[in-house]
Amino acid sequence: MEKVINPKRPTYLFSASEPKGKMFALTDEELAAKLDDGWFDTPAHLELPENNDTGVTLEQVGNASPEDLVSLVTSYGFIVLTPEQLKAEANKMAAVAFDVTNLTDEALLAEAERRGLKESSSDSVTPEFQLMRDQFGEEPERLTKEELKLLGNTDYQLGLTMNMSEATMIAKITEAMNEGE
Repeated sequence: MEKVINPKRPTYLFSASEPKGKMFALTDEELAAKLDDGWFDTPAHLELPENNDTGVTLEQVGNASPEDLVSLVTSYGFIVLTPEQLKAEANKMAAVAFDVTNLTDEALLAEAERRGLKESSSDSVTPEFQLMRDQFGEEPERLTKEELKLLGNTDYQLGLTMNMSEATMIAKITEAMNEGE
């Protein structure tokens, strides 16, 4: 089966009707059409009203303390970060980012395992666990309730609980094994 790459990319655009911007998922052709329709990739190109009166003069800004300037800017809805905070945020983003252009199924599974979203295949098949599987095939009655529960829930997601009898657990595992064949 051939892999299909999604041609749409998330793009944030601005227009006179949406001066705060709007997120779109666009192909290259759709992006070109939006740009021709009066959308921009930066709000700097917008012809905003000249009345940008903030109620603060340049002299007041020049004489204000840094803390007052930060509170003023945050009151307008902006986020103010120190250079150290900005670097920390960038490092956090870089730690979770990975290149999707060369993404294979194996790389996706490895990334899911690294993030703890999927149990590693090497973790689930330990020699002890394989011994339990073999023991179940030979003499399932010799396994303990805990081992039967672990085997049934790990291999077949049966939802076995400790209040079930061993015979019930063995029957459910055997039934699931027969369905899988």
